[in-house]
Amino acid sequence: MYLIGLTGNIATGKSTVCHILEQLGARIIDADLVAHAVLKRGTPAWRSVVEQFGYDILHYDGAIDRRKLGALIFGDASKLQTLERITHPAIGTELALLVRDAAAAPNAAETIVVIEAVKLYEAGLHEYLDALWVVTAPPEEQKRRLIQDRGLSEPEIKARLDSQPALDEKLKRANVVIDNGGSIEETRVQVMRGFIQINTERARDKTALLTHWLRLTPQATPPPAETLVETMPPPILEHPLITEPEWTVRRARPTDARMLSELLAKIEGKSEPIGRAEMLERQGRFGYWMVRAGERTVALAAWQAENLAAIVRELWADTDEQAVRAFPVLLQAIEAEANALTCEVVAIVVPERASHLAEIAARAGGYVPTTPDQLHKLWRTVIAPLLTGQETLYTKQLREIVTKPI
Repeated sequence: MYLIGLTGNIATGKSTVCHILEQLGARIIDADLVAHAVLKRGTPAWRSVVEQFGYDILHYDGAIDRRKLGALIFGDASKLQTLERITHPAIGTELALLVRDAAAAPNAAETIVVIEAVKLYEAGLHEYLDALWVVTAPPEEQKRRLIQDRGLSEPEIKARLDSQPALDEKLKRANVVIDNGGSIEETRVQVMRGFIQINTERARDKTALLTHWLRLTPQATPPPAETLVETMPPPILEHPLITEPEWTVRRARPTDARMLSELLAKIEGKSEPIGRAEMLERQGRFGYWMVRAGERTVALAAWQAENLAAIVRELWADTDEQAVRAFPVLLQAIEAEANALTCEVVAIVVPERASHLAEIAARAGGYVPTTPDQLHKLWRTVIAPLLTGQETLYTKQLREIVTKPI
């Protein structure tokens, strides 16, 4: 596997270069998308960031408002360093596991993988890569893109540009430099010129890279918050699943994207796995909890939180027998995260194909059949639009009702 590290400062057009490389056949690992997943509500990094910077940085659904967080950290070097101390180890772990998966793929020898990250060089990872590519653009072009594409104000732009690392050392070490200040055609020519020079036979062994990353990440082991549901009790002797490996329960990680894309496609009756971009978007929108029997997923639950309501949007199990055993602990995990977000109710609203599984989950978790009219009006605003007439609604109230959203 030939591994390229692609870096550059904000608004230089790294995504544009990655898109061209993807069209040429490279596989892209976007560190920013991984960071989104690492900071998804309820994760250990999310908890640490909220503890450090306060609940004011959250949207009403508990997700981190990146613009509010950016307003706090950009222009304040100490706060930026604090954020990076929290997030970089977790991001490093997920990136390492993505690289490991790519290196273990059947066609790994011919595969070209690109890691896009702003501070890839500062983390010292360039020393373990096969090539370092740096994308540049004139400052005035960076400012134009930040105004046009992100709607930032002049003070916000200045704060972000001032916080960016210097390019001098990167440019000295770069194998390929892409000047992305001109037209897309000019950029494409530069990318193709660099791409055709790649010789995958000169790829280095990735063991040192993986070792380096994983040594930086004490959070690679499951966090304490999950230990209550990490290992499920063994089945009784007469249980038909006695020959199964030990069952474990955990939150899905960014590195599970490939497995999830195949499983969700199967659940939804699709012929092809869900695409990488859509899968990362789903992992940012939903929290996925899984029951694993060894290396096999036997049950899944997906949920989201909005306006004081946690909503289970997907339930799946290999068999009804597995559902009976798995759903109680999956719901326990969701309820724990919902409580942390001060949600007042958990609702089960799943597609018709999962209605019988919803009934199993409701019985196991103490949920009651509910009509939209029985919902508190604040909950109803977010739950009722999800009811198309095919779903059965079950709810479980977690706490006393309040009068305003979080």
